[in-house]
Amino acid sequence: MARDHARLSLHIWTDTDFQPLSTPAKLLYLFLVSQPKLSYAGVLDLAVKRWARAHPDLGFDGVRAALGELDAAEFVVIDHDHEELLVRSFVRNDELWKQPNVLRAALRVAFDIESTMLRRALAAELRRLPVEVTGPAPTVAADELEAGARELPPSVKAAFTVRGSARAVVDHPAPPTPPLATGPADALTSETVEAERSPWSEPPPTPSGNPSPIPSAMDLGEGSRERGTSRGPVPVDRKVGVPAPASPPAREGTHACEAPGSRRAVRRVEADRLVAVHVPALPGRVLARLRGEVIGLLAEQVPAAAVAAGLREWSGKRLPVTWLPELVGEHQRAALTTAPAAERRRAVVAAEGFERLRADAVADDDRSPVGLAVRGELPTHATPADLDALLVAALDQAAQGELVGVGA
Repeated sequence: MARDHARLSLHIWTDTDFQPLSTPAKLLYLFLVSQPKLSYAGVLDLAVKRWARAHPDLGFDGVRAALGELDAAEFVVIDHDHEELLVRSFVRNDELWKQPNVLRAALRVAFDIESTMLRRALAAELRRLPVEVTGPAPTVAADELEAGARELPPSVKAAFTVRGSARAVVDHPAPPTPPLATGPADALTSETVEAERSPWSEPPPTPSGNPSPIPSAMDLGEGSRERGTSRGPVPVDRKVGVPAPASPPAREGTHACEAPGSRRAVRRVEADRLVAVHVPALPGRVLARLRGEVIGLLAEQVPAAAVAAGLREWSGKRLPVTWLPELVGEHQRAALTTAPAAERRRAVVAAEGFERLRADAVADDDRSPVGLAVRGELPTHATPADLDALLVAALDQAAQGELVGVGA
């Protein structure tokens, strides 16, 4: 069934990781979790242009910068190669795990994820679910996701037959024993006892009239680096219900969803380094947005030297963070913009002439060597010399063909 509403935790506004985010980043996070196409696994297709239409005051660059900030703060995980986005803690904070059928649907669509990066991140979140409530299925699914399964495996289906033990793994005091029945009106039915015992029952429709003065131990925030006050669930291995050996602790400073040598972890470390070295001391939220922009540039294979030059240029100007890509691009064009005027003019004329030749070849369905050359796949980021070389090679091929025809 399609989503028709979104769940928002009231704790988000006091979360010390969410508070430092910029207003656009906070707005975009709420925008993402309320998207109707957000899967039960918390995954969306990356569609920055479409999302920007809903935020005309931010525009494409503003939305991209806000995404970079959310990515840097680990509220979302973005794979630009596969164009997929994961709202990292969605499954956990939306409390889908409390409803067995919805949890099953979430695990089923999780295996549609293409990105290895997103699969690893979601697996880390599934292992944080309370196994005493969900049973071993999420943990088994996490193993299968990392193993590369492309559909819900039989091992996960089998794990769903094992219900949670309803024994809390956190050190909470036991709830008080209900008073004994004193008469027929107070007698507890077997259905009532079962409802009290079942971990799958729904919460009451209205809050308790006598709430506890001490909040329950729970993870803070909607994403980022929540600091939980309870121990994580006991992991289980592929043999359903059997505790697995404890995993070695993650390297300090590396998020659980990132292998120490993964491309994502390397980009994050490199972004931290570039911003720390080439930017003066600034407010933390500004630095976080800069790191988000730098991560995006590194993901596009922009050389670190060009990024560093852009950071230095930005530091000396009164410009918003979203202008960093333009400054980096300006630096990358420096060799062209500083060339003599005559050389720049020749490049313009060469490009214009080549495109006119290509348009004519397409219109005439020209299949001569020259026509095929200009209509075929062209080199990326071609220089005028590259285009000239392509035409010269095609003309040579045409001349050789004519010589062969004359000889025959």
